[in-house]
Amino acid sequence: MTKKAAPKPSYPRTLKEWTNHLANHQIELPLKVIGAIVVAYFLQLPGFEHFILISNERADGRYEKSYWDLAFLFFYVCVFTALRAAVMEYVLLPIAKFSGVPKKKFDRFTEQAWYFLYYSCSAAAGISVMYGTKWWFDTRYFWIDYPVLDFSKAFKYYYLVQFAFWLQQIFVLQIEAPRKDYRELVMHHINTLLLIFASYYCNFTRVGNAVFVCMDLPDAVLALAKLLNYACPGIVCNATFVAMMVSWIYTRVYLYGKIMLSTWFEPDDHVDYHLDFANGWYFDWFVVYIIFGLMLGLYLLILFWTAMIFKVLYKIAFTEDAKDVRSDDEDEEIENENDTTSKR
Repeated sequence: MTKKAAPKPSYPRTLKEWTNHLANHQIELPLKVIGAIVVAYFLQLPGFEHFILISNERADGRYEKSYWDLAFLFFYVCVFTALRAAVMEYVLLPIAKFSGVPKKKFDRFTEQAWYFLYYSCSAAAGISVMYGTKWWFDTRYFWIDYPVLDFSKAFKYYYLVQFAFWLQQIFVLQIEAPRKDYRELVMHHINTLLLIFASYYCNFTRVGNAVFVCMDLPDAVLALAKLLNYACPGIVCNATFVAMMVSWIYTRVYLYGKIMLSTWFEPDDHVDYHLDFANGWYFDWFVVYIIFGLMLGLYLLILFWTAMIFKVLYKIAFTEDAKDVRSDDEDEEIENENDTTSKR
């Protein structure tokens, strides 16, 4: 009797299959890549330090852009993928169980807790590198001294880590529980990544820093309001939501709107429009339309989510059962706000 050959292992072939495969191995697969890079780094193999540490330091201690920044982004996309999954599974899920969160809300709780942790840290880091600078919400200095070709060590780490986080968010968008406004979220993520890429590559990082701060602060408070809604809905949760609304209106609607208008009106006063790629000058007259168009697209999404916030606020104020304000369906509508950012 002939022996049947053992079935060959099935490997992912399509993009969807690869996404599902990575979703099912979010910790171990990135850890293998991270481990290999870290081992190579400690063995002092050439080039691997650029995956872990920022590159292109000048003699004066300042940093400039480098093609090695792509390696840095790749490494930290892997780090965020593994770190997010590990923290959610081994830290935040036990907290959800201990806090009495309903089982069907475990995934939402851990997602929002991760966002709360990240956005709290990123907002603090953004304020830290921005506070005391000439461009601390003085929009003229977004354009004065253009092009700004060098960064402090902290600033370059901050900007590239933010970039890596948003690249990793594209993967997260595919694996999180479905949301009502998926198409709007895809539009937002594409817009955000285009703004981050353009601001870094074309030397508009001062604007990018300000936009990051405006986006991350209310996101942290929004995530906290959702955590409280899952764990202990009621007056504290609703008060936190109102606090989030105030911070949202001030930072995203007012401050970000002011930054957006600056891109349209102020470059004329401070920038000599021309292109000189060799010297980092990417600012001709038509660039104003590109930057303003991308920022306007993001602002329209912000106004859309703002209307959703007022809808929830109305229900909190005039619905007897405030707990139902952010039920599964409603929560999925507001959930999208957490990804509305920047950067951006």
